[in-house]
Amino acid sequence: MKLMEFIVKDAIIPDLESTEKMSVIAEMVNALKEADGISGDEVNDILRALKKREELGSTGIGKGVAVPHTKHASIKNIIGLLARSTKGVEFDALDGEPVYLFFMLLSPNDSAGSHLAALERISNVIRDSDFRRFIKDATTKEGIVDILKEMDDG
Repeated sequence: MKLMEFIVKDAIIPDLESTEKMSVIAEMVNALKEADGISGDEVNDILRALKKREELGSTGIGKGVAVPHTKHASIKNIIGLLARSTKGVEFDALDGEPVYLFFMLLSPNDSAGSHLAALERISNVIRDSDFRRFIKDATTKEGIVDILKEMDDG
């Protein structure tokens, strides 16, 4: 599965304004809404689902990366986005370090296989230290898209 198959290009956030865990998640969900990735009617319910997922255990997986994700009845096709914080966010990451890169993934309820495939693709990409460094150094949405496309082609 390629990143650009589910990343909503117009929702990418090159520099998050939020500095707290749930406000980062809300900013990302709102970016998906603004990019017409999700319905405005579903925003609060999706936020509740993401919060519930975080309560099970932080999606801050370490190395400056978090992958907030959930399944939701209103989602018809897997969608996601990448957001970056230049300041870093305390996200209860497994390694205790601030998070700078956020991959959000929203999937339909009946998408177990493709949800896992998308999470696996994200996991493979974020293990690449060059990828993490290039994304941290990117300054524009277009620059981030170019890096994501390069990872898909590589």
